Amino acid sequence: MFWLAHPKTYALIVLIVALYSLKTTALFVYRRRNQIKGKDNFTIGINTIYYIFIIILMIILIMALLRVNLREFFTSISILGAAIAILAKDYISNAINGMILMFNNQISIGDRIQIGGHKGKITHISLLNLQIINEEDDLIYIPNTNVLSQDIINYTKAESLKVSIEFVAKAHNMESIEALEQYFSNVFSSNPNVEKDTFRLKVIHLKYNRIDLRAEANLIKRDSKMERQFKRQLVNAWFKYLQNSENKLKN
Repeated sequence: MFWLAHPKTYALIVLIVALYSLKTTALFVYRRRNQIKGKDNFTIGINTIYYIFIIILMIILIMALLRVNLREFFTSISILGAAIAILAKDYISNAINGMILMFNNQISIGDRIQIGGHKGKITHISLLNLQIINEEDDLIYIPNTNVLSQDIINYTKAESLKVSIEFVAKAHNMESIEALEQYFSNVFSSNPNVEKDTFRLKVIHLKYNRIDLRAEANLIKRDSKMERQFKRQLVNAWFKYLQNSENKLKN
């Protein structure tokens, strides 16, 4: 047989089979113990490590079949490897940070987070980037190095159901903050997705002729469609409030 002429490959083949068996058993036990059906950080991390080792072993296996002297080969490319490592330092840094994210439970696939100016749901973690889908269903790729170098707000881990939107109000359009807050509270009192008596207005900035406000409320559950509906309803209610205010000024 072909393999009999290459006895040095036996150990490599056994190692490849052993790695596959170990990976499959570990993931089976982990998923059964934690009742996980889909992918999570640990599953992706284990699969990533497995594929890295398999690629390395397959390269060594092919070289062994071609009867390449491995010691001489690695010695000859050591200088080239150092140069490649310097040129690819950003990719290596992203890969290392990606492994940290995979085995870190601070953020997980499915979590709703905010990183810098991006807010959305984590869909995948790779060796190069973190993938999130924002409220407009845009797929955003954030390099892993940037993820770990910025402040992260994890709405899922905090179990926060709060949703908010900022807007600007002019002084002549308002009777008072309390009156405007009561107006919005009445608007959202009939919304089944908003918890009762959780709507509130916060003053962000106070200027000469304008006020920057933030409207906040708690949803009954964390859902992107409910968030969009809340913001759309608030905007429509604000437009209606402005129209009523303008009509009062004219009269």
